Order: sequence, then structure tokens, then C-alpha cells
Amino acid sequence: MARHCAPHTRAEEQFLHDNEFRQDNHSHHRCAIQASLRATCWCWHPTHSDQLPGANSGLGFEVAKNLSFYSASYHVIIASRDIAKGEVAVEALAKDPGLKGTVSAVQLDVTDDASVDAAAESVKQLHGRLDVLINNAGIFMRGEPRQVARNIFATNVVGYISVTEAFLPLMCEAPAPRLIFLSSSLGSLSNASDPSSAYYSPLGAEYRAATAARNMLMNQYWVRLQQSYPGKFKVHGADPGLNATNLADTPDQLRNRGAVEPYVGGERVASVARGDRDSDVGRVCGVYGVSPW
Repeated sequence: MARHCAPHTRAEEQFLHDNEFRQDNHSHHRCAIQASLRATCWCWHPTHSDQLPGANSGLGFEVAKNLSFYSASYHVIIASRDIAKGEVAVEALAKDPGLKGTVSAVQLDVTDDASVDAAAESVKQLHGRLDVLINNAGIFMRGEPRQVARNIFATNVVGYISVTEAFLPLMCEAPAPRLIFLSSSLGSLSNASDPSSAYYSPLGAEYRAATAARNMLMNQYWVRLQQSYPGKFKVHGADPGLNATNLADTPDQLRNRGAVEPYVGGERVASVARGDRDSDVGRVCGVYGVSPW
């Protein structure tokens, strides 16, 4: 049964009310996982493959690490806009004694359809299918509202559509595919319109609108895939909470506001990929339960 809670923490409240938006060249928080700005990552099993766009640093890296350390059956494909950074992330994981699965990298820029299609073709040739896609790429910036909106939506919304559409044929080849969209309580319309909520604020309108749009995308893919492939796909939104990354401030400044370490958020997202939140399929899942729409 879905569990509805008011999904705001003191850390997120302070983030929303105290933070001025700043340009960010890092990622939020996919098993294709995105690690850095406009990247993606996948995980693959000998009979199971996952991708994670945006996974060469920060939250995405921690999701990739969590899954590759969880089971020898996972092959995690880290998709990064800068392939050199993706390869550095792969090397770091490969040297860690905790690694159980395997890891590789692929170049992917979610704002470049040719790059996305090339990555999908590469995964097809190497693995033949994709079991889990974790849409994790994202940017957060400030500036003139129209340009900020164009930039944020290009990565945080259109990029998610581009990656999902490119990899859906490969996911259809998997026996029980999972599609995951990174989300946040900041995208809840119920909270944003409630005067008693910590999220009742006009700050970050462009970023929050993009997050709400991703929630609708998640819902619509869930409905579409249920109808087209009954009982086959599982689709979730995953909210990692406020993490001490370079999202809109320095990690230390965010820690002072109560942000958790990225490995904590990484576990929250990875738990959805592993199936721990299957009772909440079709919803946005967080440590608080299920986010209201």
C-alpha cells in the first residue's frame, strides 16, 4: 500500500529557503546511471543489464558503487558526457576491494540525440539488452528565468525522454525491466501549493517545474508500459533527499544545513533499483515513504 507522508526535512526546508541558486556543473542523482552533468549509467547482469546516466561523480557514482558492490550478478554501465571522467570512475570502482560485480563506461550526453543513440547502439552490440535504466542526469542553475528554464528542461526533462526512448527497445529484451526517474520532494504540487508546507515558496521555480514534469513523465511511462507490456515493466521515481554534493552550494555548506552524505542518497536510489520499493511502483519513493503528487 502506498504510504503518504509530508516529505520535507529540516535540511530540505533550509535548502529551499536559504539557498540562492547557483550555476552547477555536476549531476543529481540511474541501472543506467548518470554521474556528471548530462551523463548516464547502466548495470548489466550476464542475464541482467542496468544503465546509469550521470554516474561518474557525486550521487550517481554512489548509486553505481552501491549496485556494483551489492552483487556479482550486476554489470554497471556508467554513462558520462565526458568519457574520460566515466573511465576514471570505472577505474576507481575496479580498484576497490568491495567490488562484486563489473563496471564499464560509455559516452552519453543526454542533450545530444546522436550521442544518446550511439550509446544505445553500443549497449545493444555488447549486451543485447538492458535490465535497469536509472535516469539520473541533471543540472541546477540560476540566472535569467527564460534561459535558465531552457537549459534545465533540456537536460532534466527532454534528456530523460531522449534516453528512455533510445533504450526502451533494449529494455523490452529483458525479462523484468525497471525504469527509474530521479525525483525530489521539490516537485510535489501538493506541497508547493500548501501554505503550511516548507515547500510553499517561489524559489527555484524552473528547477522545481522540471522535477514536477519528470514526475508526470514517470507516471505516463508507467501507464503506457503497463498497457503495452502487462506485468513486465516496473517504473518508479526515486528521491535521494538533500545530499552534500555540488548541486547548488558546496558540500560543506549543505552539510551545515543537514544534508546527508552522497552514499546515503545513493543507497536510497539503489534500493529502488534492487526492488526494495516494488510495493510503491508507479510512485515517487523516498525515505519518508511516498511523495504526494
